[in-house]
Amino acid sequence: MPQQCQSQIGAPVEESVSEVADQLADLEAANDRLAQDLIRQQDLVQHLTYAVRDLERRNLEILAARDQALIELQAREPIEVALRQKTEALLRSNRDLEQFASLAAHDLQEPLHSIQAFLDLLRVKHGSALDAQGQGYVIRVVKAAKRMQELIEGLLVYSRIDAPDVTGDSLPLQQIVEDILSDLGGQIEALQAEIHVGDLPLIRGDALHIRQLLQNLIGNALKFHQPGVAPVIHVSGMMLQNRRQTGPEKPGTLCQIEIQDQGIGIPEEDLGKIFGMFARLHRKDQYQGTGIGLAVCQRIAEQCGGRISVRSTLGGGTTFTVTLPA
Repeated sequence: MPQQCQSQIGAPVEESVSEVADQLADLEAANDRLAQDLIRQQDLVQHLTYAVRDLERRNLEILAARDQALIELQAREPIEVALRQKTEALLRSNRDLEQFASLAAHDLQEPLHSIQAFLDLLRVKHGSALDAQGQGYVIRVVKAAKRMQELIEGLLVYSRIDAPDVTGDSLPLQQIVEDILSDLGGQIEALQAEIHVGDLPLIRGDALHIRQLLQNLIGNALKFHQPGVAPVIHVSGMMLQNRRQTGPEKPGTLCQIEIQDQGIGIPEEDLGKIFGMFARLHRKDQYQGTGIGLAVCQRIAEQCGGRISVRSTLGGGTTFTVTLPA
């Protein structure tokens, strides 16, 4: 074959081989891309598999938590029922106590008044006919009747203390304490007592309750003074921030009142007893009283949403601290 013809035939063949090589290269590149896509798909499938397993695990945890919550709710239900029953029983008990107070006011005090009246008649009209021993008996009965009346009145005060209305006007503690000191003026003068009253704040509360509380505490400070030593009493007050009540952004306001004396003090082992009903640390012939006054103070403080505490040392005086929502 002539060389020219071979040359003419070889050119197309070379072009075809070149095209095939280019196509093969394109196929290899496409195959590489497919392989990379496949790897990415496999990675994605693996991630999805992990995600599905994690969702299944979380779903199982949620179901387990739900089942546990159902179990706890079922267990809590009888407790809540018992709590409601206890609350209803307490309300019934309070109503019974109020009814008892009404009965005590009439059924107990009426015959007591009669006893006191007849004792007075006996002492006035027939006292001269009695010998010294008989007159002593009459005096002891009169004192017993008076003490019984004080006990009844103390129980009535305690039973009638209810949650006060704190939505009224502000109470000027300064004026309340001054009125109390005026009422106790005779006792203060007789004991030559010194009473120092600091600046006291305004609070909202039930005036009768707060007056009763402060009068009981000041009266105790006068009563339990050192023998032969004039009582010295300090009454002070200050406002505090109650962050536990409303949180740090809007702290609630508290009023703290302290009544401090330099009296006989209270033994450390008796500090936990003094707020109990009829709690007495001394004989009746040493210090008069019913043993109800501090129980009344504690009940008033708690009904007002506050608390009362005491610190004392025997022979070193006593300080009562009353904290109330202002």
